[in-house]
Amino acid sequence: MTVTDIAAWGTADHVRAALERHLEDALVEVPEDDGSPRWAFGEALRRSLMLRQTHPFDTVAIGLPDLTRYRDLVAGSEVTLRATNIDAYFIREDGSAEQYQPETE
Repeated sequence: MTVTDIAAWGTADHVRAALERHLEDALVEVPEDDGSPRWAFGEALRRSLMLRQTHPFDTVAIGLPDLTRYRDLVAGSEVTLRATNIDAYFIREDGSAEQYQPETE
């Protein structure tokens, strides 16, 4: 099962559980009251780059809350994410997940 398959049917809990099974130490937990999306995104990106280094052929993905600030941070890092083959998913309040797709011109 790929991360894309998981996101198509799963809730955030399903995605988290699947990632925990397949990618040891892959999750970055951010306290709900954390007021710094930039820090949370930076930490998730750092951890995903470390995973990419140790697992060069595996699927690596970042899951972030579906908030405008996180969408802006992902869009601003699009080239880096593409170059390192790291997917980004936005987890909605209802638990569904959407894979980031760059806007086409």
